[in-house]
Amino acid sequence: MQTTKLDAMVEEKKSVRAPKKFMAGFLAHWQIVASAVLLGAGVTGLAATYEDYCGMTDLAYAPTEVRDELQRASEESGVRTGVLASQLETESRWRVGVASHAGAQGLAQFTPETWEMWGQGGKITDPEDSIKAQGHYLAYLRERLAPLADSEDELVDLMLAGYNAGPGAVEHYKDIPPYGETQEYVKKIDALASSKYKVTCDPDPQFSQAQISYPVTND
Repeated sequence: MQTTKLDAMVEEKKSVRAPKKFMAGFLAHWQIVASAVLLGAGVTGLAATYEDYCGMTDLAYAPTEVRDELQRASEESGVRTGVLASQLETESRWRVGVASHAGAQGLAQFTPETWEMWGQGGKITDPEDSIKAQGHYLAYLRERLAPLADSEDELVDLMLAGYNAGPGAVEHYKDIPPYGETQEYVKKIDALASSKYKVTCDPDPQFSQAQISYPVTND
């Protein structure tokens, strides 16, 4: 009988100790898990802070005097500022006085006919007016060509193709038209947008600052 009582007391103590051990183990593991979660959150927070405050931009090499206009054109068209800068560099290499064989003029290379529709009374050779018109026209192309695209990247490529070859050609082929000039045009802009004008905190030093050049006059 005495042995039975002793056994019962031992079993009772064990049953009391077991939850305590479980709780101690749980708390220890919980602290480890919580520390890992907090550490992960801290790393994520640091990464977000770095991205927010490191000066991340895609316009490090764009001409400084038109960065505000590029930002406004981006808001108008939904196209990243670095893509817009890449398009202007491809179109005119930032030369105000350049004219194409088709008579296109200015940074964004509008013909006088298309300028009548998109220039909004501005001057075709004025850099700010040219970038505004670029934003307006790309916004129109976005709306018109959106049904043909399955993704944002694809849509931007179609918009660029439409800018070069006309939206009708894109709609006819339901893709970038099989024109050598247009396909190279889109490829060149995409390449610049992923290198010289990519979003980064550390601009690649192989590139140099773009400058807007004006025609030499005798004045």
